[in-house]
Amino acid sequence: MDLPVELFAHGQRRWVALEDLSRCGMFLQTLEPLEIGTKVLIAIAPDGCRLVTTARVTHVLAAEEAATLGRHPGMGIEFRQPIDPADHLFMIGVERLVRDKRATAPEPGAHIVIGDPDTRLLERMSSSLGEAGFSVTTAATGMAVLAACLCRIPDVVLLDRSLPVLDGLRVLEAMAHDPRLAAIPVIMMSAVQTDIGPAFDRGAIDFVSKPFTTNEVIVRARRLAYASPRANDRVILRGTLADIALPALLTMLEMERKTGRLALTGEHVAWLDIEEGRIVSAGSSRDTDAQTTMMSLLDWTSGTFELSSIAGPHNSELAVSIRHLLLDHAQHVDESSRIIRLPVRPSGRVLDLDAARAC
Repeated sequence: MDLPVELFAHGQRRWVALEDLSRCGMFLQTLEPLEIGTKVLIAIAPDGCRLVTTARVTHVLAAEEAATLGRHPGMGIEFRQPIDPADHLFMIGVERLVRDKRATAPEPGAHIVIGDPDTRLLERMSSSLGEAGFSVTTAATGMAVLAACLCRIPDVVLLDRSLPVLDGLRVLEAMAHDPRLAAIPVIMMSAVQTDIGPAFDRGAIDFVSKPFTTNEVIVRARRLAYASPRANDRVILRGTLADIALPALLTMLEMERKTGRLALTGEHVAWLDIEEGRIVSAGSSRDTDAQTTMMSLLDWTSGTFELSSIAGPHNSELAVSIRHLLLDHAQHVDESSRIIRLPVRPSGRVLDLDAARAC
């Protein structure tokens, strides 16, 4: 929440950032937390009216532990039960802030299943992704992840490598062999960098190294959720780029003036939103600009595609002619093939152009 908090302790005053707020207390972001049990004075001014109460520090989240949980370091504060009028006014202000926060929370959109053995991380990620507009199901074992996915097919799965019973890699294998789950994009989480290769080999779409920030996961999960056709979208066409090259597919969509979302899975996940045969939006999990995404996709020779009937949110200012895009790409390929690579001496210095030609 964007609300500065005035904190008084040991005769000193400082301003700290508020991360979370409830009727009982708040969590404050700080690299210099106070000791547990320290009594403090808290002041906030949500409507320009300064409200003050007494509180105490109940828990501390150090930097290392915070990084593991994808959180900011800081400390938890518990409010004192209202004793005098100032306390009552403070609690009235907190109640109004909590109510306003709930009223402005986004409606649940994409559904995500999170599998991790750390219940504290599950709680934190569930809260953060819920506030970001996801509906969330959590699971602490690999078997529970599969059960949650079969109970309600998610748009994205966030999966830890070290799950008990069935670890993350075996869950990926089980999903790949189940037609109901095979198309679900999976983000693998791990603190071990060597897990990247095995995760992608078994079908993971993305990889997040632990520790990570919640914002990083939210951004990646949103991209994948929007790239995948929604449950209520009708799939018009699907296939592989080995069977039909992307330029030929796009040409067909332009000629027939199709509208929909073309989701592609290959080196990474990407999508093109098409309206009346023109590209109106483009994106990928690589976080590149639309032009770069479109040009790089035309180089793909393998992967899968799926055209769904309803395009996702798009930038209406972008309206790219597929014909012009293909011409630009062909020109780019032609120019790249004409680049003259000059011979290089063993020392690393480039030879004189005339001498190079003489050679």
